[in-house]
Amino acid sequence: MQVQNSAARLVFHESKFCHITPLLRALHWLPTLFCKNQKLFDFVSVEQIGSLNLTLTRAQQYQFRPVLSFGEQILKKPWGVAVNEQDEIHVSDVGDHKIHLFKSDGTHIKSFGGEGTQPSEFSRPSGIALHANNIIVAEQNNSRVQEVSKQGQYVSHFGAQGSLDRQLHRPCGLSIDSDGNILVADSLNKLIKIFSVGGQFLSKIGRENSFTKPFHCIQHDNYLIVSDVCDHSVKCFDRKGNFLYKFGTKGNADGEFNEPHCLFMNKAGLLMDCDTLNHRVQVFELSGKFVTKFGTKGSGMGEFEKPVSAAVLSDGKIIVTDFLNHRVQLFE
Repeated sequence: MQVQNSAARLVFHESKFCHITPLLRALHWLPTLFCKNQKLFDFVSVEQIGSLNLTLTRAQQYQFRPVLSFGEQILKKPWGVAVNEQDEIHVSDVGDHKIHLFKSDGTHIKSFGGEGTQPSEFSRPSGIALHANNIIVAEQNNSRVQEVSKQGQYVSHFGAQGSLDRQLHRPCGLSIDSDGNILVADSLNKLIKIFSVGGQFLSKIGRENSFTKPFHCIQHDNYLIVSDVCDHSVKCFDRKGNFLYKFGTKGNADGEFNEPHCLFMNKAGLLMDCDTLNHRVQVFELSGKFVTKFGTKGSGMGEFEKPVSAAVLSDGKIIVTDFLNHRVQLFE
């Protein structure tokens, strides 16, 4: 029986079933799944011998545990992460200026790139997204967005350092919206810029000092959601760029941030944010209501040293880049 609502009922009679009392107590620590014994349930239904209420909090319904860590021998400073339909994991590495590909079990497939300004070279590749069979990468030091094939061959690029609409200044996160356009966090220009895949400038968000340092922008339904790293907050806009609301402030309590980095939505429609200097990932409803969190500072499984970016596999597992532990972690 999958427990999905806030209260699950299990019927029993202590005098007849005292030998299963330890199991019932253990259910408090296993809130997400209880597999019923049909004979037992049929019996208690007929006998009508009482009930036990087990109440679950929203946070208990969404627990995350680490199941895999990989890349330690390959990655220098993994930053961005994106996943394709085959669950191949693409990681941008600002430490060695390369893109690395892995299978979902952590097996290394290939790497390409290297430091430089020429086509197919990168300088601090950060935000990464996938479009068709190609890879789109934001390069902080080259102030450009470059598109390459899955084999690392140059396709196109746009941007150059500056403050004009088609120019960028240290772009960080990027994503693809539902129209197939590229959302770029133009961090030092304090704007979110929207381009076509071909590099045509379309629009921007952030007039009137909306941001201190935008780090990542994603679209969900009719909302554009932005992490503002120096304001320690998440800000929500409509698709036309009108400000709606924000949540978060600097701190380490639930719902507070210390330099929030990249965002993504999980399969349950919850917003996840890499709360980088608090060394954790926080989970919210779209309204900004805190749901749960996972991770703490350290180098063990499930611990982080500056998580930066995250993505979700087709089975719902969560991929997180663990920047200073030089690895990627997988959670379920």
